[in-house]
Amino acid sequence: MEELVLTRKHRLAGNLTAGAAVIAAGLVLLLAGADVIKADVKVLTAPVLLSAVGLSLLVTALIQRNVVSLWVSFAFTVPALVSFLAAFTPVGYKELYPLYIAIPAIASLFTMPMSRSLRDHGKVVLLFGVTAALFALNSSGLLGWDVVGPLLIVYVGLLIVYAALKSHKKETKEEDEDNA
Repeated sequence: MEELVLTRKHRLAGNLTAGAAVIAAGLVLLLAGADVIKADVKVLTAPVLLSAVGLSLLVTALIQRNVVSLWVSFAFTVPALVSFLAAFTPVGYKELYPLYIAIPAIASLFTMPMSRSLRDHGKVVLLFGVTAALFALNSSGLLGWDVVGPLLIVYVGLLIVYAALKSHKKETKEEDEDNA
């Protein structure tokens, strides 16, 4: 993996972005507190602050070509999006919680092109994406727990079998190399 070298300009751009995001968050909350924006400050605080951190990390990651910052940005922007949707649409946390489970999948999906680690990120996308999809089957009302629960158990069993086979293959390869 290539070492990330930040120039003074990269650091300045990242710090200015973070400062601007925090100022913007404060101004949005101030406007809500002054009733210019018709929303409860208590409802807005968490998603606005999560958005400020997430967007600041996102922009900084793009400026600095930093995959870790890019991945972490989604750990803030996805919950911000969920909070905004729960607060300002008829959809509630009961329906949206699978998005929390999907955070690693979403982060890896969007980080994949920059990192070029397609296989590693692909595994995370599959693991957490399928898990979130199974929970979404229930939260959407499509299937009850009497079906989703057993599907989750089968999925965990498949993951265990996959891990066992992968481990066995690796051990066999190591033994073959030792005997050669």
